[in-house]
Amino acid sequence: MIHIVDSISSTNDWLARYYSEMADTILAIKQSKGKGRHGNTWESQIGGFYLSTVSSNHKLLPFVVGISIMKVLEKDCKGLYLKWPNDIILQGKKLGGILCEDFGDFSIIGIGINFENELGIDNSTNLISNNISIDKSSFLASFLYNFDINSLLTSEEIIDNFTEYDCLIGNEVFWKDSFGIAKSIALDGSLVVESNKKELNLYSEEVHLERN
Repeated sequence: MIHIVDSISSTNDWLARYYSEMADTILAIKQSKGKGRHGNTWESQIGGFYLSTVSSNHKLLPFVVGISIMKVLEKDCKGLYLKWPNDIILQGKKLGGILCEDFGDFSIIGIGINFENELGIDNSTNLISNNISIDKSSFLASFLYNFDINSLLTSEEIIDNFTEYDCLIGNEVFWKDSFGIAKSIALDGSLVVESNKKELNLYSEEVHLERN
């Protein structure tokens, strides 16, 4: 079932509490307390796309979601990339993000994409400022279709697909007080980085292409 609401605190929180079956989905016009990674707030003004859907658990769930979004947007968007592990990048700026939460027997996928909303954070962008217009209902239907298909891929295929879109691979990256070259993405979803002639596996760090 697909629920569409005008305003809600968090689509992820609502769905975790009230969902009735796998693939239940909620789409909100606005969120007052949208959720980002590491407890951050996701700006969720009118004009954006804020979706949550119930999924079975998958160790590479954010990557499946990422490549499914790319399959929907890539035909209309030039300069579109994924940024490990959960960012959607357009023309070098953040277009959206993915938040997957594990609730034991199921997971909830949260997606936020800037369509026509005002931008509240630096180095972000939206579709309308890039002269891109996409119908939200069409985006929703196409995403769910692609997600079902990509969920059936092997781990190797998921990582290979994600790597094709990822903007970090092969580039110098920075995290905390360290830096290195992003070499690949491992089958467990970690980012493999060469730093000081050693390979490291990063799991949840905030990784950037420029030093903060």
